[in-house]
Amino acid sequence: MMGRLARQGGLAVGERIRFDGQVRLVLAVTGRAVILSELTSEPRLVPPAALFADGDFEIVDISGRMPLPPLSLLETLPQPVLEKALWWEGHILEILHGQAPDAPQGAEVRPEYAPTRSLTARERAKAGW
Repeated sequence: MMGRLARQGGLAVGERIRFDGQVRLVLAVTGRAVILSELTSEPRLVPPAALFADGDFEIVDISGRMPLPPLSLLETLPQPVLEKALWWEGHILEILHGQAPDAPQGAEVRPEYAPTRSLTARERAKAGW
């Protein structure tokens, strides 16, 4: 069904999809490949055309913004190191998801980080290029 393929914003890191008979996690998305988790082997690179053409393809979970992982081990770091790590994490999540983790629920995605832009374009926007 074509209706399942046309989704505003495209496929995003952290979403779960059904492909080739299994539910997999999207680890990365580029113009040339979608990198999917594999249960028993290394991550799998799949061209987007092959992914979307698969009769089994379905987006299973659109979580929107991924929750931040528990701090646990990070909490053992010295305070300045922890603060810097969390600062970097916020910037990386903004590049990946279009919003900083502390953005209010329902906030607009900043245009320079829109999921319709390539990851490279979003990284360059963050770097100020």
